[in-house]
Amino acid sequence: MSAPRRIEITGSEHVGRARRLAREAMAGRSDVSQAAAELVASELVTNALLHGGGCAALEVVPLADGIRLEVTDNNQRAPLVALASTDTMTGRGLHMVGRLAARWGIEPTDDGKTVWAEIVDDPVTIAEQTDNELVEAWAEPAEAGTRVEQIRINLGRVPTSLLVAAKAHVDNLVREFALASAGEEAGTTAPVPTDLAKLIERVVHGFEGARFQMKRQAVDAARAGKSHTTLVLDLPADAATTAEEYLNALDEVDGYSRANRLLTLETPPQHRVFRRWYVGEVIKQLRAAARGGERPDVVPFEQRLLDEMDEAEQARRTAEQAARLYTVAVALAAADTPEAVAAAVLQEGVAALRASGGGILLAADDESLSVPGTFGYDDAIVQRLRQEPRNAELPAAYALRMGEPVWLETVDERDERFPALAGFEPHTVAMCAVPLTTPEETLGAMRFSFSERRLFDEDEQRFVLALAAETSQALQRARVSAMLQQSLLPAALPDIAGTELGACYAAAGAAVGGDFYDVFSLGEHRWGITLGDVRGRGPRAAALTALTRYTVRTAARMQRSPADVLAILNDAMAAEGDIEEFCTTVFAVLDCEHPSRLTLANGGHPPVALVRNGEATLLPPTGGLLGVLPDAQFHEVPLALEAGDLVVFYTDGVSEARRGAEEFGDEQLIATLAKLHGSTAQEVADGLIASAAAFRDGDADDDAAAFVFRILDVR
Repeated sequence: MSAPRRIEITGSEHVGRARRLAREAMAGRSDVSQAAAELVASELVTNALLHGGGCAALEVVPLADGIRLEVTDNNQRAPLVALASTDTMTGRGLHMVGRLAARWGIEPTDDGKTVWAEIVDDPVTIAEQTDNELVEAWAEPAEAGTRVEQIRINLGRVPTSLLVAAKAHVDNLVREFALASAGEEAGTTAPVPTDLAKLIERVVHGFEGARFQMKRQAVDAARAGKSHTTLVLDLPADAATTAEEYLNALDEVDGYSRANRLLTLETPPQHRVFRRWYVGEVIKQLRAAARGGERPDVVPFEQRLLDEMDEAEQARRTAEQAARLYTVAVALAAADTPEAVAAAVLQEGVAALRASGGGILLAADDESLSVPGTFGYDDAIVQRLRQEPRNAELPAAYALRMGEPVWLETVDERDERFPALAGFEPHTVAMCAVPLTTPEETLGAMRFSFSERRLFDEDEQRFVLALAAETSQALQRARVSAMLQQSLLPAALPDIAGTELGACYAAAGAAVGGDFYDVFSLGEHRWGITLGDVRGRGPRAAALTALTRYTVRTAARMQRSPADVLAILNDAMAAEGDIEEFCTTVFAVLDCEHPSRLTLANGGHPPVALVRNGEATLLPPTGGLLGVLPDAQFHEVPLALEAGDLVVFYTDGVSEARRGAEEFGDEQLIATLAKLHGSTAQEVADGLIASAAAFRDGDADDDAAAFVFRILDVR
């Protein structure tokens, strides 16, 4: 026989060497026995590295019919035959050794132990002792010197299945990174980050005593068929520090796993709760014992689970409220009227608070309140809200007047502070009302009613106040938008002798649009009429609209012709230097002297319609877009008007209204004007806008404007 061979084992990178040495020692024997030798060598070395405090050496001793593998480690603690499970990547090593080896055993050394196994060609399994009996027969040697005082900690009952699964997960994690380290040494996998390697080392060897005790108790309970394990740990006082490091290391490994999408390695939530509970309780008990004071009671695991459920529910509610606030913010971005604001806010608010109803009340010019919207209230309550005066002794009116929130949590509080509320809302037990304020003023109040007692905790109060802040900003935007839009249109249409006027404007959203019209006197029976569409929406479009409107007015009052007016406007816009800013505009001069005449110039705008005796004729543009090309030329169209003639100006929000792939277009326009024959100028303007809206499927994506005048008589 050949001489024994021994190699030093210092890390997982040497597992491959151990396998090769075992196979070489079995050379000439059966393939089955060679494979068995490789597997047993691998399992014994890996078990020593992961659970034996580090492997010291592997010795291969030749036998007449095979080999004896001896693995020495640095830990005198008996090995533990864990429960084999399909959910784990570890725990099957000693089971496998017991099945493949003819015999195996454990022998103490001065600094640790030697686990040996004999692999033969024709194994005769010794059946007198099972794997577990071999381990249980192990007598751990008494420690030399003074024994460190152990502090006993009774953590109470824990589900055995959870204990086993949590331990298996940590073992899986350690094995996965151990394999990665071995792969790095072999050059087959990417390097393991240095910081991560240190964390894994802390997980493997830190807090080892407690982990081993827990594992043994879990395995014993599982083998005995116990559903719960009473965890009792004996630990030195200085284990508190290693426990804290162990917990932090596992949390950091979790963070690494999440960041790198190693989902199989991230700790399951139930394991994380268990880990933080038992390690936290151990730290608390050990530090109290070290101080010499009375140790606090251990918080039972069941109580920790209940606390976690409370925290999870609070987190869920917070997340739900944040999601609803986001939904409200998105909806409010498109809300352009108080009614639209109320619709966007109240439904989400009632749902989030589980309220029975909600409403918004706004201050009117007098001492009354307006109600742009409610949700969940019956008709009787809505009617009472509409009649509520600003000086009413009711929560919403009070919040508006005083500028402070009202929180009514019980019937007694309701009746004491607002006795009138019982008759106003007999089924309401609790209520909150908060002011809707801007830095300049209080716009109104928002209220929510509840049919049961309600404790408005800090989170709910913050949610309601945040909802009120979003609502206030949206209401202010809607009001400013409406005021700005109105400032870009005539406050009222003038009276022109012998002529009937009508106009209609429909905005597509909250942002200020670029559609506009204007009518102004040029003296001596002459009137300027302009209608246009500036590109874009919002503040910049409003500024460009104002530039367009007042440039036209100024140029026209300099007695310039319609074509010259458009040329001046074009040059003014081109001088701005932004090719993205342009507009379409039609400008006409109406001369009401006998006979009435209209001279118009159209810069890229939809055709003007002349309706005579019920038949419409479309007058096409006489020039291109304004603001695109400097020195552009525009032409004029003179028209002699007769009594009854109707002239219709409109923007592309009418002619380009869409239903699927179909546009409202010229044919629909002419047909609509024919149907409106005999109507007043205002009825024609309103009817044209309404017809385009009815034709369109979905919400409008562009403003629409129409200006109409009719010649009543020719003087």
